[in-house]
Amino acid sequence: MKAHRSILAALRAAERRARYRVKARGSAAIRSSGLLVDLDARTLPFTAVNTLAGGVGVAPEALLAIVGIPARTAARRRTERFLKPDEADRVLRAARVVEESARVFGGYAKAAIWLGARHPLLAGEAPLTLLGSDAGAKSVSDELIRIDHGDFA
Repeated sequence: MKAHRSILAALRAAERRARYRVKARGSAAIRSSGLLVDLDARTLPFTAVNTLAGGVGVAPEALLAIVGIPARTAARRRTERFLKPDEADRVLRAARVVEESARVFGGYAKAAIWLGARHPLLAGEAPLTLLGSDAGAKSVSDELIRIDHGDFA
């Protein structure tokens, strides 16, 4: 499996900021350099789930349920300290959409509000709940593109 290097870097930077309790100033836009990295068994630490959940303002357990990682598996991964490649891929997909929404709305606080609210153009669902599937993440990403370009209809 492959992932964009920029998304991994954004998650790791967010973890460092959380670890050292440094206030983040604004949101860093992800620039896709086209560089892909291989996802192996030690690519994404389990703490990335806590970092992403904190950025969105949900409990880590809720985020794990959204991306399809059962509680027992999460407990095992917590002790192993790393996510498996398929689990890391789902978490990184959610991270990509969260980063995109933070860029569009100008910060994580506003992005978290938008991700948690129900939207009629997304079949009345909250965008955060759609991040568990590739089709749902694509729908949310398409809606963010429309908002970014000023097309609300």
